[in-house]
Amino acid sequence: MDPYSKDQLLSFYNFHLKQFGDRPEALRWTPQGQIRRYHMLADIAPPDELRNASILDYGCGTGDFYRFLKRRGITVKYTGVDINPNFIELAKQKYPECTFRVMDISEDELEGYYDYIVICGVFNLNVPGVDNDLRNALVKLFRHCNKGLALSALSSHTPIKDHELHYTSPEDLIQFSLENLSPYLSLRHDRIPNDFTLYVYAGLNEIPLP
Repeated sequence: MDPYSKDQLLSFYNFHLKQFGDRPEALRWTPQGQIRRYHMLADIAPPDELRNASILDYGCGTGDFYRFLKRRGITVKYTGVDINPNFIELAKQKYPECTFRVMDISEDELEGYYDYIVICGVFNLNVPGVDNDLRNALVKLFRHCNKGLALSALSSHTPIKDHELHYTSPEDLIQFSLENLSPYLSLRHDRIPNDFTLYVYAGLNEIPLP
């Protein structure tokens, strides 16, 4: 991510954090919308397979996906990374049992390997180069993924678009993922209006059976 885009991103979210405090609105979610997306991310695997798994939440905000899982009795080894130091500081205060750190994947090396990696709305802000940033991040993150990766994004098929937001083509992302990540993937475009969730798996045996 170029310095201008990074400053723009940080300023945008710091403004909303100051306005709303530690609430989903600081991340440009409604409380209901955030929970619905968390459900979609958790569908990457059955609950029994998520329990005790190591999870990396890329762009974790204040770490509330961990709370979502914990309230459902799914105990995980949770690591959250985010580009915004203010979000990370709040996350550390709320969930000291987890691991949090500030990270810009375009500059910093990701350490370790994780069973599952989740990305919730990280690339939904319309900043220069966001499509390239998304693809570069997917390639780097998937190298550290043992089982599966889930990405929630705004769909380019949204009929009325907000100029502040970025809308990703699900068709283009499927093609990119097949060519650069894995042949084992699925996409849901039917549960949240104007959103899609992409699931990419490291192997066929990691795909949840119906």
